[in-house]
Amino acid sequence: MEVRRVSDDRIAKLSERFNRHQVGRKPATPRARERRSLYLDGALLERLDGEHRALNHALYPKSVNKAVFLETLIEYGIAHLDELKVVLAEVAEGSDPPRRS
Repeated sequence: MEVRRVSDDRIAKLSERFNRHQVGRKPATPRARERRSLYLDGALLERLDGEHRALNHALYPKSVNKAVFLETLIEYGIAHLDELKVVLAEVAEGSDPPRRS
């Protein structure tokens, strides 16, 4: 009995399907927002939730969604990074940053 060999060209053609999208598909449209997972302190998240609710209460009948609320806080922090360097230096040394209310 003779064993038939599949040509190398045919094997190469068949394996091409596994090479497509190797680094992932490009999005059809550029996204303005992305989903990322971050692990944050639980107490801080509770505080953020409370501050977000309080802000929406103060702004009623208008409201701000949580993503915009967090983005605004982050953008403000980045814009005032020089002022935050002292706090960040304390965190880098291992001490807890002062809690501000």
